[in-house]
Amino acid sequence: MRTMVRTTVIAALVPMLVALLVGVAAPASAHEERESHFPPGDGSVPVHRDIGEAADVLVVCKPDSAERIQQISDPELRSFNQQLLGRCEFRHLQAAVDAVSEQGTNIYLLPGHYREQPSWDPACGNDYDDGVAGYRLMTTCGEVLNLVTIAGDDPDDPDISCDNALCDLQIEGTGDRPKDVRFTGGFRENGDWVKHNGLKADRADGFYLANVTFELFRENAVYVHETDGYTVDDVVARKNDLYGLLTFASDHGFISDCETYFNGDSGVYPGSASDVNSQNTNTGPLQRWAVEITGCDTHHNALGFSGTAGNSVYFHDNDVHHNGAGYVTDSVVGDHPGMPQDHAWLEDNRIYSNNVNYYPNVQDGGPCTKKDPADRGHQDGVVCPAFPVPVGTGVMIAGGNRNFVTSNEIYDNWRYGVMLFWAPAGIRGEYDPAKQQDNPHHNAFTHNQFGYQPGGAVLPNGIDVWWDDAGTGNCWDDNLAAPGKEITHNATDPRGLPDCPTGSMWPVGNVVKSAQLLPCSQYNRESNPDPAGCDWMDSPSRPSSSESAAGTVNTMSMPVGASGIGVLLAAAAGLVVWRRRVST
Repeated sequence: MRTMVRTTVIAALVPMLVALLVGVAAPASAHEERESHFPPGDGSVPVHRDIGEAADVLVVCKPDSAERIQQISDPELRSFNQQLLGRCEFRHLQAAVDAVSEQGTNIYLLPGHYREQPSWDPACGNDYDDGVAGYRLMTTCGEVLNLVTIAGDDPDDPDISCDNALCDLQIEGTGDRPKDVRFTGGFRENGDWVKHNGLKADRADGFYLANVTFELFRENAVYVHETDGYTVDDVVARKNDLYGLLTFASDHGFISDCETYFNGDSGVYPGSASDVNSQNTNTGPLQRWAVEITGCDTHHNALGFSGTAGNSVYFHDNDVHHNGAGYVTDSVVGDHPGMPQDHAWLEDNRIYSNNVNYYPNVQDGGPCTKKDPADRGHQDGVVCPAFPVPVGTGVMIAGGNRNFVTSNEIYDNWRYGVMLFWAPAGIRGEYDPAKQQDNPHHNAFTHNQFGYQPGGAVLPNGIDVWWDDAGTGNCWDDNLAAPGKEITHNATDPRGLPDCPTGSMWPVGNVVKSAQLLPCSQYNRESNPDPAGCDWMDSPSRPSSSESAAGTVNTMSMPVGASGIGVLLAAAAGLVVWRRRVST
């Protein structure tokens, strides 16, 4: 009988929820992305190709490359560079890309500082109105937005598959380390950004990028879009106003050994990764994923990792630390294929000390409030956070399904170790009543170590698990706390966090918990950078290692009625602010 009553209540509330959603204001955005589609999925992850295996070889160098080569410590690598120097025909990477005539070409970048000045003011850009950039523009005048553009598809054919000479293109820096080959966007004399993006690979199946640094762009350092098969290896992406490494609507990706820091949104962002597990009813581990991210060090960003519709992401053996928040994935922004988010697999990561508060930079005369980007200090590591997140959080899942979070070390995040909550479908523009509770379901958190370092030192999270009680099938099993401690959480049920495999049973969350999100929904880094009543932008206090070992944190409980639905909607609306992905 109780189940029937609850079902009836939900059925009655959903139409009200949908009506309320209609009144939610549209989110602010810099540039909306063009309509994007997943590639067909018949590609593969490209592997490194030696010079003797390349169909053609092109070499790019700078006037001081010879001097820089002399400083290479490895004699074999130094000799290789000297041989390549004799074959150098180009001073700019875009010129070499434009000269590619065969699929499977290798482009080698000799040590140097690359500014790509011919791309700054292209004559073809005179008619661009700063609006949404379609794919055809990428083929005719990608320089209006990008320092370097690689566009592999014929815009006149009906598909999005790579079919020109730029397929299977490999671009590789030849220095000792990524910083030896550095691409800088920077600023114009008027103080504005030179470019939106550093390098964009658009429908460039088989793209391989290695051993380079990209810095100082208005949006993204490296951007991979609608591409089936890409590798980004040993790349540094830093000091960008939004993202370090951004991929969107792409498949068969591999991002390895990257370093990202001083980015205003996130260091690594695989948004709308191909939804290859949309019909998979298992939570994890996965047999097939859209992108694998491993060996990366993402630190001192507003967010270490983020992904709206970050589907089928295999994220393992990474270090995520000293960001404002660590790993964030969500289902709150519309026009992203693959909603709601599903099937991320986080394993063997070290997610710790994500307590760096960058919000004062956008408040009360902080450096990010200066009119000209050149005066804000980006080049010195100033971060201007674009999105509201609770500083001090390790992992945040805002409305995802079947995420498998296992065997991670999550410690010293002073607010929350893990955060899980509901995001109504109407927030992303889907008003079908049947979809409003389509998340968060069947998320599993197992075998994680909370609150202590690998060596045993106790470094607690503020609360190990913050959950709004929403969703069915969410479960926690075999997670470990420091000796003498218990996993701390705010579950309303006195029995604690639900065990696997059964998990939670009630789809709707606790309105009082959701109400805590409401004041922060008003954040906007230009117009409202310090919302009244919001403590997310405050630095949380460091928890004491000697605090109580109790496994629960007191929380109020309230049934979700009509007013509760309104609170939930307003809170979720806040997550949209600044989260609509920029387009180039």
